[in-house]
Amino acid sequence: MPSTPIQATDEITIHATVSEVWPVLADVAGYPRWWPRSLGVRVASTGGELLGTEVEMRPSGGRSFVCRVEAVEVPTRIRMRYGGGFIDGFGEWRLEPLGAQTRVSYQLEVEAHGWLVYCLGKVMNLAGVHSRSMREVLKNLKHVLDQNPRRTNVGQ
Repeated sequence: MPSTPIQATDEITIHATVSEVWPVLADVAGYPRWWPRSLGVRVASTGGELLGTEVEMRPSGGRSFVCRVEAVEVPTRIRMRYGGGFIDGFGEWRLEPLGAQTRVSYQLEVEAHGWLVYCLGKVMNLAGVHSRSMREVLKNLKHVLDQNPRRTNVGQ
């Protein structure tokens, strides 16, 4: 069975400290409230701990898959394992403090398996498709943080 590598890194700088960004990013159960509906995010399992939490993604027009939190470094990194089915690899959230701001990045390194993905990869930039979705996720994250009433000096 053929496989197709997909690698992408997307980032945004947010006018919030790491200590303000981390709780939103680490609240995986809250993702369905701010992730785009087109990605079909559903928390599959959580025992109250971030490590081991599973998220099912059902993107519009795509195949569903599951990501599992496999590593956490509070407050700077969450590593997600994509496994089973047609996709294997990882995605990783990283937070980098920049004074009163934070650079938030998501790096994807996966192999998608099967003839359909292989053929699509010949005519489409699959990393670009992922990045379009992640740009919306990052924009929504920024919006959630901008709307947090406990924050002061937003954008200053």
